[in-house]
Amino acid sequence: MRRLLCLMIVIGLTLSGCGIFADDGREPVTFYYLRAEYQYGAADSVISTETRDVGSRRESLSYLLSLYLMGPADEELQSPFPNGVQILSAEQTDSGVSLQLSETSEILTDAEFSLACACLTLTCANLTGSDQVTVNSGSRSVTMSPSTLTLSDSVTPSATEETQ
Repeated sequence: MRRLLCLMIVIGLTLSGCGIFADDGREPVTFYYLRAEYQYGAADSVISTETRDVGSRRESLSYLLSLYLMGPADEELQSPFPNGVQILSAEQTDSGVSLQLSETSEILTDAEFSLACACLTLTCANLTGSDQVTVNSGSRSVTMSPSTLTLSDSVTPSATEETQ
């Protein structure tokens, strides 16, 4: 009887341990950053991706965005936000994601702010599945959707004509 009980315990522990190796808790996410040097002619010439493992913290948008603001690990990428920019609040609703950033008007031009918001929009859409992201910073407010962002230039150079 004892042998049978011991055998059942060993089998139970062995089978319950199989699940440990099947799910190791890794949860990759994709962050969108600026390229350190633009690569003209490619679809990811300005904005590119970096995949990171966040363990079991996939559901915490605030944590993921704090991790995002730390910048990329890849040296070919750079954060669109300078050091010191903070995400003051992050809220996900049925209509999308709403972010409140610290004041950026002194450190980012309007064009730089728009490009940074595009990176943040792509990142948030990837993390949450939302199709609309609103970013507020001081008096600036931008609402973007990944489906309306143009990430590559499809303009072909025009042929020059020589006249004699």
